[in-house]
Amino acid sequence: MQNVYLPLQLPLQMAPSSLSQSILPNWSFNLFNVNVGASSNAAVEQEALQTVGSYGKQIGHLAEALEVVIGQLKLLEDRALSQKDKDSLRIFLGDISAIRKIKTSYA
Repeated sequence: MQNVYLPLQLPLQMAPSSLSQSILPNWSFNLFNVNVGASSNAAVEQEALQTVGSYGKQIGHLAEALEVVIGQLKLLEDRALSQKDKDSLRIFLGDISAIRKIKTSYA
């Protein structure tokens, strides 16, 4: 926090020499913070964001499509996959399920 010192010296020294007050410490306010990074074609990326949707929306579509693929291929039952791989898929599917619950609670 930045201190502001005002010359508030009264003849009888009744006022303090400095006035400061913390208002909502450890809090910040940002409307937008978008960093698209080093894009090979920023115009295409901007148009995709405006017409297709946000990165979150695009990732959501990918996640839902992967959920279908995992289910159709019965990958959790596949003996060729290691237990670690199956665990990774279960975690992924759990994340999709949790997000779906959050979405329905806001609907």
